[in-house]
Amino acid sequence: MKKHRYIVFALLSLVLLGSCKTSSSEGSHGSEQLSSTTDTTGQDSQSGDRTITWTGIDDVVITIGDDFSLLDGVSAVDSVDGELEVVVADDDYFDRNYVSQYTITYQATNSVGTTSTKYRMVQVVKGCNVFNGNFAMGKTYWRFDMPGGAGTFNVINEQAVFSFTDTGSEAWSLQLYQQPGISFTRGKTYEMTFIAKSNAGRSISAGFENFNGFAMLIPGYPAMVLSSEFQTYSAIYTANDDYVSVKPVLYLGRGLDIDGTASKSNPLDLVVDDIRVREIVMPEESKRPVFSNADAVTVYTGDEFEALPPVTAVDYKGNDITHKIERIGAIPDSIAAVTRMLVSYRVTDDEGNFNFVNRSVHYRIARDNPWNLVNSDFDNGLQGWVRDVNQTNGNGAATFVDNEDGTVTIDITSGSNDNWHIQFYQGNVSIQSGKIYRITLIAKANVDRKATIEISNPATSYSKLATKLISLTPTYQTFLLEFKATVTCLAKVSLLLGGQGANQVTLDKFENDMITADEATTIDLRDYAPYEVINGDFKYGFYGWTQEMAQGSELEFIEDKDNEQIHIEIITPGTANWHAQLNQDGKTFEQGVTYVMKVKASALATTTIAMEITNNNGETVLGRQNITLNSTLTEFEMEFIPSQTFTLGKCALLLGTSEVTTITVKSISIGIKP
Repeated sequence: MKKHRYIVFALLSLVLLGSCKTSSSEGSHGSEQLSSTTDTTGQDSQSGDRTITWTGIDDVVITIGDDFSLLDGVSAVDSVDGELEVVVADDDYFDRNYVSQYTITYQATNSVGTTSTKYRMVQVVKGCNVFNGNFAMGKTYWRFDMPGGAGTFNVINEQAVFSFTDTGSEAWSLQLYQQPGISFTRGKTYEMTFIAKSNAGRSISAGFENFNGFAMLIPGYPAMVLSSEFQTYSAIYTANDDYVSVKPVLYLGRGLDIDGTASKSNPLDLVVDDIRVREIVMPEESKRPVFSNADAVTVYTGDEFEALPPVTAVDYKGNDITHKIERIGAIPDSIAAVTRMLVSYRVTDDEGNFNFVNRSVHYRIARDNPWNLVNSDFDNGLQGWVRDVNQTNGNGAATFVDNEDGTVTIDITSGSNDNWHIQFYQGNVSIQSGKIYRITLIAKANVDRKATIEISNPATSYSKLATKLISLTPTYQTFLLEFKATVTCLAKVSLLLGGQGANQVTLDKFENDMITADEATTIDLRDYAPYEVINGDFKYGFYGWTQEMAQGSELEFIEDKDNEQIHIEIITPGTANWHAQLNQDGKTFEQGVTYVMKVKASALATTTIAMEITNNNGETVLGRQNITLNSTLTEFEMEFIPSQTFTLGKCALLLGTSEVTTITVKSISIGIKP
């Protein structure tokens, strides 16, 4: 499907962002500049008693990629000869796939040789469409991301051609997208269309994301089954807010069972072309068809989705039009991880009134108990586990291998510069406030390295419920993390493996159990006010505290339970104070209350660190103070008064610009000033 390419003299780099609002300020194209007042529609050409009347040559604004022919609707009628042949004498290098302003020259000649010439301005604007949706410029503007899978992306004959050897555990494991994006307006409806095919019968999903926050706007992945011939597929979304930077995404990872068969010995193909985004003008609310039984559902492995009540529809007069419904999106029989699928139902009544509904299907893998991790002994390979390699904020690279002996190996070829850039995790783990849990991890690495076990709450900006920094060696070790939950939530249980260079980590077990207080061995069961730090006297070592190293910093955190203190050996500082931290988050600080943070610490060599209070992992700084440590144990104080009530407060010692030394911390506390 080779596409014609015009020679274009437009500066595309001038238009990186666009909205669905048309504009006349995109700039002009071509060497001849003529205003719309010259030879416009309604001004007839006259020669003696004959008149040539033109229609269809009004100036027009179209969106990049729109179907548009320069001659459609254009006519010239001679008062004697009737309709004449119209030709485009100069198309000004017009191309609907390039943003610019074009002056089109039309001509028509009657039987006596009189030629009438008319000019028309055709402006192509970015609008809500994508750039280079026909791949005429190769990969330009497109990014292929592999956060959890493996494959290749090439442009061949102006088509996007993919080959996948690992589709990961979810649809988002492989992505094709554009950024910085387009803008959406609240209440308006947008559709992404594209053509695609696959000889292997792959599936593909599509959607939109809010680039400022990376949140999906369409609530799930509509797995659309491909055939060996090109067909048109689409995703539709009505904006629930104004979004200034929207990222259109094709999700190419695992959606259906066939996708999971991809391997190095069995690569799966997929070809995509002609990607477009456009605004759909919906009928007025009172005329739209109405759907029933299309609410979001939760499906556990083993349940039959088709057994759910079927979706029905009626037109605005109440007539049943269920038989007209078109269903977009297939549902897998099995899943590799907890995921959100999507089925889109679309219907048009006899009067042409259209409506749609996107139905979320939340897939869950059956667990023995709500708090357990699925497939914790890896007897079923990677089932239930999500593989996340961040290539947007970093340059992580890793493959995840089922060793088929009850172990899995994460082969890290680039650790990027922060631990969360490579993750192995499960979500939707039910945690109940006041209950006690024990994480057990059996793991090793081919070289000595650090890793972090982290339990976080996705509903509150991934605030940490518990963490543990562990030291892996070439010999299997068993690591335990016990914690008392302070909130009830669906938690994320992660192993963070980024920021440690290239190496291999092998896991034999990763499980979570509920235990009793009598069974707990390393847990602080004291009660704390919402603003207080937990285990601030370090009686229980690092329990309750998060130890962080990023951007190449290296520290050794040492417990000294006998003396109820901790030691932090600064081996390699960072280049900013936040590159190394000891912190706790999830604190509540009330508006207008005066709080006092106290730190009692010393250092072998004089060094400066910072004590800091922020909200939501640094979004708002409530208090920050540099403190200089020396060999004398000294207590430092800092007061802060929140301007509003914060429920995601974080307290930290920032160690990233410390001198190379050993710091001893005796206590950290937060109280209310009397």
